[in-house]
Amino acid sequence: MRNQHLTDLTTVLRNRYAIESTSMTTGQWLCANTVHKGRRFSFDGYRFQEAIANDLHPEMDVMKISQVGLSEIQQRKALALLVRNQGITGIFSLPNERMYRRFSQTRIKPLIQENPVFRGPDNTDAVRSMETMQFGRSFLHVVNATEGSATSISADFVFVDEVDLSDSRVVALFSSRLQNSTMRIKQRFSTPTWTGVGIDGGFQAGDQREYLCRCSACTHWQLPQWDHRWVKIPGLSDSVALDEIDTALAGRMDLSAALVVCEQCGAPLDLDSPSREWVATYPSRTHARGYRVLPFTSGRIDVAHIVTELLQYKRRNFLRGWYNTVLGQPYTEEHARLTEEQIRACLGNPAMPQVDARTPVFVGIDVGLFCHMVLATVHPDDKVRVFDFRVVRASEIVEVMRELCSRYNVVSGACDRYPYTPTAEAVMEASGGRVVPVEFRGQTDLKPVFGLDRETVTHWQGMRTRAIDAAAARVRARKFQFEGFGIQQHIILSHLRDMVRDETPEQPAIWRKLTGQDHYFHALTFLCVALRIPGVLDQLSGESDDRIYPFIRGMHSPLAGMGRGLIGFYRRGAA
Repeated sequence: MRNQHLTDLTTVLRNRYAIESTSMTTGQWLCANTVHKGRRFSFDGYRFQEAIANDLHPEMDVMKISQVGLSEIQQRKALALLVRNQGITGIFSLPNERMYRRFSQTRIKPLIQENPVFRGPDNTDAVRSMETMQFGRSFLHVVNATEGSATSISADFVFVDEVDLSDSRVVALFSSRLQNSTMRIKQRFSTPTWTGVGIDGGFQAGDQREYLCRCSACTHWQLPQWDHRWVKIPGLSDSVALDEIDTALAGRMDLSAALVVCEQCGAPLDLDSPSREWVATYPSRTHARGYRVLPFTSGRIDVAHIVTELLQYKRRNFLRGWYNTVLGQPYTEEHARLTEEQIRACLGNPAMPQVDARTPVFVGIDVGLFCHMVLATVHPDDKVRVFDFRVVRASEIVEVMRELCSRYNVVSGACDRYPYTPTAEAVMEASGGRVVPVEFRGQTDLKPVFGLDRETVTHWQGMRTRAIDAAAARVRARKFQFEGFGIQQHIILSHLRDMVRDETPEQPAIWRKLTGQDHYFHALTFLCVALRIPGVLDQLSGESDDRIYPFIRGMHSPLAGMGRGLIGFYRRGAA
């Protein structure tokens, strides 16, 4: 007969004091002390999670598909660390304020309420705000990935969720928050987006752990993936790529009989087998740990689900989303990012050529603490020859601009107006109004903005995406010829590959930074803007306009009439 008083006492003790042992892993501690939806927490059905929960490597990246419970695991790991190691501070970062508020309210707080072990026996006065939560003498800060959050809190560990949706520069800043700690744990989790950056870049730099499966029939170890070697669908020919399945093909297939099989003997694989193991591809890379969670990392996602999701993403014209969230693979459409081959095709002589003092020169400047400048001339065959790539300190840019205008026949230029507006205006003044500030705003094409006198053009406005599209199109069409870059070839390649055109359904297309090292790409964008400013042709020598620069006149056609009327104000700039 069960003693109810003893049962009640055991429950009280378990709620007040954690089952603890120094030999317990994080996963064992979570199973012994926490519950999930009213039941004792366990890794049943998600065996692959346990190794990730136990891993306290100081540099770890987990690249995953969506909805596999790893955000749940990581938040439980964070709270376990705080409870088991009193006197420490942790940061849990989400990409933006909306996500961090939702995560704090719907994930972290319910987890604390459901598990007394996270509340503690004497924690009645503990801090429990949306941003800061107390666990005895330990604290957790739930933040959005902003520069303020990354520079205002000291911590012992930082967990970053959805890295690829976060500002990469802010994620890097989080490392500085750990400098005063002996623990210094940085762990990042995310579905991937673009190849070689974000979570994919972190995974590639680490030991690259894969969840291998052993065939019970032939004992062959393998990594089952979305490939014909493992995926067998009755009614689908092996000559048809799996990502080419459409509605018509799906109607002729028997998805209910689809199997994941051994690549060697063809026997069905037990994807939930307890014999599965995480194995490092590069075990000597002990400095960084990487895990990759794929659709067949467990048996909970079947072939039919993956095909159904493929068809839905295709209907939305968002194949990248399917690769990222369903397959857990980075994916970059060819039109979304410049390739190294496309950029190399524009590379010419690295030595700087001689430019005649009478030849019209165009300028593009990406303004920052260090300004990246490009100078170019225009060939009769519609090719823009960039003959000078240079980096100039912001404190020296005005003097450099004066020197360039005295040496070359600078007829037009553009630079970004924000965030260094005084610098941009000083450049315009130093160039005699020829290099103008440009503000990217709205969805309209290039247009002038007048000052209070309604006569002086203070700057120009244009659509950012369209401007960058124009620069990228010139690279792809080999309408740029890069010269005079000296030893900067690698820098130019990396800058021009550091942006991707993100085409998310029901949202305007936008070019996104990958690492933030994209300065020459922006300088070339402003150069292209300079070629399109109406009135530029009026500054060139009369009869040579139509003979040498007809393509520019064509590009100006929507605003050509306005251009002649504005040229006087354009020359004066803000003077």
